[in-house]
Amino acid sequence: MKINAKIAAISIAALSTCACVHAEKITEDDPALRIRLKNELRRADKPSAGNAKNIYAWVQGALVDFRSGYYQDAVGVEGGAYYVYKLGARENMSTRWYLDNHDSFGFALGAVNIKYSDHMLLKVGRFGTDYGYGSLPWRIPLIGSSSQRTLPTVSEGALGYFAMSPHLEFWAMWRTRVFNWTDSATGIRDEGVYNAATGEYDKHRPRTFLATSWHDKKSRYSVGASIQQDVSTQLQTILEKRFELNDKYALKGELLGLYVHLDGLSRSEISPDETSLVSGQLTWLAPWGNLFTSAGYMQHAISGAVVDTDIGYPFSLSLDRNRENMVSWQAGINYNLTASTSVIVAPIVTHGYESNRQDVKIQGLGLLGGINHRQTQGPLKGLNIFLAADKGREKRDGSALGDRLNYWDIKLSIQYDFTLR
Repeated sequence: MKINAKIAAISIAALSTCACVHAEKITEDDPALRIRLKNELRRADKPSAGNAKNIYAWVQGALVDFRSGYYQDAVGVEGGAYYVYKLGARENMSTRWYLDNHDSFGFALGAVNIKYSDHMLLKVGRFGTDYGYGSLPWRIPLIGSSSQRTLPTVSEGALGYFAMSPHLEFWAMWRTRVFNWTDSATGIRDEGVYNAATGEYDKHRPRTFLATSWHDKKSRYSVGASIQQDVSTQLQTILEKRFELNDKYALKGELLGLYVHLDGLSRSEISPDETSLVSGQLTWLAPWGNLFTSAGYMQHAISGAVVDTDIGYPFSLSLDRNRENMVSWQAGINYNLTASTSVIVAPIVTHGYESNRQDVKIQGLGLLGGINHRQTQGPLKGLNIFLAADKGREKRDGSALGDRLNYWDIKLSIQYDFTLR
């Protein structure tokens, strides 16, 4: 799409003309090789998934990322190879987007980094855009994602960064291809229009992003927008503020907002063509861990193949939180058993409707528990083990799925990261 390409080019060029650059650097100059091994096991019963309600997947992932230094302090390269192998699956069960219809899966990355200064960078090629994995320095609205699967999110196109001051920065991206967690059955694909009848993205439409953020040591206020012809226009805000109560205690507030308007070929005659999401979290931080409460409201449910609206703070492995007029609320505790081991317990309540017809009400109640261990020293430094278990129940009077749905979910993740410099 020529208009989107021009927007991205103009945005990056305009930001490059300002000479007042003196922000802290966000890129590493030294060469490095990062290796990640990740083993994941998922076993669940999710009755709202219909025929795919029984879930079993066991996979082993291996990920390698390389970053060179900068030649004449201006041009560098980066690359990677990501691979996942299916260790276990059952013919009568779903793999829940881990390795659908594949025994193994992999792809390679490669990009050129052009550094105008420590505060201005242009990246061109295929690169990671997953802040949860570490591809980005923080959660950039719409640009950054956080995959819960074995492989991180990857984008193909151009990404530009510019720091106008120590507190104000801008990001712009033009993306032609993408790999999200829903693409495990297809691999890196063209950005485009999703055809629900075929399950394919059969019309190629690049997507343009622009985001900005103001921040200091205790706050970050960010806003981002994206435009994709025949798909959607999106606007997202993320507000974060930390209040120091004394030397040992603090309070952190987070607020997320999202507005989506479907465009052209992605609009539906029977479903809403726009939606909004508001979600927030308040956390009380203490030396022994933290207490938190979060809430979210989703106006209209839209297919995740078209728009990802499952980004609110309340979290459950089992219960649906991404439905019509859905309100979800959660409270929980994170307790540090040791300096490297913590446990979490978090009940959740949901209330909404099964579809935009609002003829079937959903009332859900669940409990999430988990334990996490991160090795911070010794020969296994970089090892992270996370085990979560989830139990929930929904009341859906009149639903074709049943009036009472019982959920359970278990997820084990064993991850080992190390970096060679």
